[in-house]
Formats: sequence, structure tokens, C-alpha cells
Amino acid sequence: MSKQEVKSNILPPLQKRIILHLAKSGAQTINETDKAVSGLEGHYKSSYTALKTLEEKKLVKQTEIKTYRTIEYPRYWLTQAGIFFALVEGADAQTLLERTTKTYPDDKTLQGIVEISPLTGLEGLRIALSAIQDKGKLDNSDMARILLAGAQRDVSIQQFKELFRILRKYPKDYERTKKHIGQVSALLAKLVSSF
Repeated sequence: MSKQEVKSNILPPLQKRIILHLAKSGAQTINETDKAVSGLEGHYKSSYTALKTLEEKKLVKQTEIKTYRTIEYPRYWLTQAGIFFALVEGADAQTLLERTTKTYPDDKTLQGIVEISPLTGLEGLRIALSAIQDKGKLDNSDMARILLAGAQRDVSIQQFKELFRILRKYPKDYERTKKHIGQVSALLAKLVSSF
């Protein structure tokens, strides 16, 4: 992992606008992105540089190709880290879930975490972003960590029921999360009994 990835989660304003724009609009070419985020003619180079820097930081990647008059143009969208960065910055979770399902149809763990993100709060999003930065992707243990982070907030029983209702849509992740929470529960019971 490069130092640039880990150095900071703070992005310059243009890069942040690009992330939030892609989160809202879906995959776009550099030119489409430039027109939307700069709103001015002649800023293509700065948008190009910003998008390439985001690609180096592994927040965006090429996801599809647009063909226009027999010329192919790459379209870019968010990576896992980019998705969670956008959520931390206030992007709409429902829009991101729709785009995530379209762009990453086989990544059920990612879809599940994006879907529960409004219920887990900012701390859950930060845990997801940190896990991606540390390991390069989300895995089964991350769902339990995110749920436990949400439990540290004032979460009602109704909200937990909603979390588990959503998780049941993703059977593999649901079973893994249930197992991890059971292990944590057993460990906490041992800890409490030792006092």
C-alpha cells in the first residue's frame, strides 16, 4: 500500500466535488465529469489531473467504455474506498446503493454495508473506509465490526431489527455476521464473569 493512500482522507475541493458528482451521477468520462464539476470552459486539464490523482489514490477506477464516433472513452466510477469516502462526505446512500448494485453486482458484502450505512452512522462508515485502506477490500469480519460500532451509539431495538432485516437479504453475510457477533457476545460474557 502506498503512503499516498494512507496519508490522509482529506481531499482538495475539486477531487471531493468529483467524488460526490460520480456518487450522484454514475460512471462518466473525464469530459462529462469536467463539464459537471467545473461548470467552466477550459478546465479540462485540472479535472483530468484531479481524476487521475483519485485513480492513483484508488478512490475511482475505469468501469466501462463509452464509444462515440468509433472512438472509445473510458468512464470512471468509485471504488469501494471511493464509495465510503462519498458516504462520509454526505452522498445519498440510496443513490449509491443503486449505482453500487449496477457497477458491482457480485459484491454482496459491499452492497449490504452500503445499504445499512444510514443506520450505522459515521463511525461505521469510517470503519469500512479504514478496513478498505488497510486490506484493500471489505471482508466478512468487517460487517460485525461495523454493526458493533453502531451499537455503541444510542441505537433502538427497532433500528437493530431493521439492520438485521437488511442483512437477511445477504444470506452469506448474515450468517457470518451472526457467527462473529455470537463470538463477541461469548467473549464479553467471559469478561463480565471475571469481574
